[in-house]
Amino acid sequence: MADKKMEKAVKDVQETAAKAVEEVKAETAKAVEGVKPAVEKAKKSAEKAVKATRKTAVKATEKVKRTAAKAVGGDVMPVVYVQYQGEEEKIEDLVSAAKAAFAAEHARTKVADLKLYIKPEERAAYYVINEKFAGKIDF
Repeated sequence: MADKKMEKAVKDVQETAAKAVEEVKAETAKAVEGVKPAVEKAKKSAEKAVKATRKTAVKATEKVKRTAAKAVGGDVMPVVYVQYQGEEEKIEDLVSAAKAAFAAEHARTKVADLKLYIKPEERAAYYVINEKFAGKIDF
């Protein structure tokens, strides 16, 4: 009789252990399924972060290139002078004077195009603005 009780006890333990193993497998599967959306979300966030970092790196690289070009002299605007018989005038000042003279007569018209013809022997500059307005400034 002790053998039958022992066999029954072993059988009960085996059944209980088998049920426990099945429950652990089921719970593990649920846990894995529960983690998958979080893993996917983290993966997408990481992909977005990588794209943003690449974009920022490209912008930073371009800015460094532009700054380097400026430092080397790529975008330097020269100051230009007209010299004649011991006198000199800065082109920038003549352009400003032509725009001011035009604005005095045509206050509502925007300057889209300006051509400046400098005649140092006359101490004058002639301008044509927007291909239709002409004038003269003395310097």
